[in-house]
Amino acid sequence: MKKTILLLTVMLAAISGCASKGYDDVITSIPSSGYKSEIEAYKMQEAEMNKPNPSLWSDVGSSGTIFLDYKARRIGDVVIVKIEEDSSASNSTNNSASKSTTYNASITAMLGLPTNMGITNFLGSGAAFQPTIAATTGNNHQGQGSSRKADSFTATIAARIVDIMPSGNLVIEGNREIIIDQEKQTITLKGIVRQKDIDAANTVSSSAIADAQITYTGAGALSQATKKGWLGKVIDVIWPF
Repeated sequence: MKKTILLLTVMLAAISGCASKGYDDVITSIPSSGYKSEIEAYKMQEAEMNKPNPSLWSDVGSSGTIFLDYKARRIGDVVIVKIEEDSSASNSTNNSASKSTTYNASITAMLGLPTNMGITNFLGSGAAFQPTIAATTGNNHQGQGSSRKADSFTATIAARIVDIMPSGNLVIEGNREIIIDQEKQTITLKGIVRQKDIDAANTVSSSAIADAQITYTGAGALSQATKKGWLGKVIDVIWPF
């Protein structure tokens, strides 16, 4: 009996520990982005630019011309993405089908013999033999269905240019994590934008992003409360009805 109580206590402690770990570790641990390699590459590029150059012109990045604006165009530059996603879809169908068939067959004369073949009591029914066949079949089907779905997502996120394609298009990635009262909300964005789609305010709409991957997730007590437990998921898988 004591062993049983001890085992139950250990199991409850383990479950409680897992539950608390699932909330605290996920929420309080914010991954720090490493920019060391990017900073080192920038310093190497800057050192290369500062070398003595016999030319009267020196291209020093954004200050190389008075006509250059502040639009993101190089790896590491930041561009503001306005996420404005609205989607809706509807579908309806209505179909019907019917079929009716009637069969009639009879013998009116056969070799001069009477149609009842002289049988006045067919199979003991008390009725004469009647060589006629009649059948009617019918089939009717009606189906109707409709569906409608609408989604809306609005946000603003800053993304960095992580690569430049041979065509000049920019590969951007962005990540934003917000923690409010032990509830973490994460927005991630990836995609490809054209330089001319970035306006003078260094912003671009999400509708202009090619191969866009936009995710919005949450973690915490509120998000966990809206999810089905593992036992309920198992029951849904094995339940045959």
